[in-house]
Amino acid sequence: MPMKVQLETIPVWDGLKSDSECFLCSLMEEAEKDGIRYYLSSAIMTPEVRVRTNTYGFCPKHSRDLALAQKPQPLSLVMDTYYDENRKLFKAGFDGIRKAGNARKAGKLFSDLFAIADSREEGCLVCSRMKDRLDRYTFTIASLFEEDAEFREALRKSKGFCLHHTKELFRMAPEALKGDILLDYYKTLADLMEKNLERVQKDCWWMSQKYKSENKDKPWNGCEDAEIRAVFKLIGKGRVIDPVKNLK
Repeated sequence: MPMKVQLETIPVWDGLKSDSECFLCSLMEEAEKDGIRYYLSSAIMTPEVRVRTNTYGFCPKHSRDLALAQKPQPLSLVMDTYYDENRKLFKAGFDGIRKAGNARKAGKLFSDLFAIADSREEGCLVCSRMKDRLDRYTFTIASLFEEDAEFREALRKSKGFCLHHTKELFRMAPEALKGDILLDYYKTLADLMEKNLERVQKDCWWMSQKYKSENKDKPWNGCEDAEIRAVFKLIGKGRVIDPVKNLK
């Protein structure tokens, strides 16, 4: 992460005020939608973007999202030239299989061809855009923790983050903080994680008890969606799956 980072203070503050289980999940879900929209926009007509889509493409998850977005013209343009690149990479394998004198040789060439196909699924341009956004968000959260006492206090009183995004906050922390404030930040993240995992578990427990006949008329206490919140408190939403390494 470069020393000078564009801070995203407005979306981070808005997210903290939302009182969600993990406002990074919400921000990253929107970042994912933005990435899909971008690669189905007029941006794909620019040479630099087309070179990237031809070279890298998208992970299976985001390929599916692109396919379901109902944008046939831009997606067909992307797929046409991406297929061109695939066919160039596959040509030697196809030619070799046709010329192979035995099944063992053909099988080896087929394995090599599928290795190329697998490598074409490594690295995803939507994930890369999401990763850039996630880095800015996690850097901003750490920076505000150091610089803004109001933010620091509000964060400590919040519902914290999912386990997945807590790991991302931990990963970014040393890039933004040093010394005692870094230690304080680590402790805050751990405290948030511990107390909020306990809270969500208690919500799940009460959800399970509500189905007993003696509790059917008792209040839900906000636990109507406890089991769903419990799942996503661990795994998160809007996860970055497979960004292109070192893509600038």
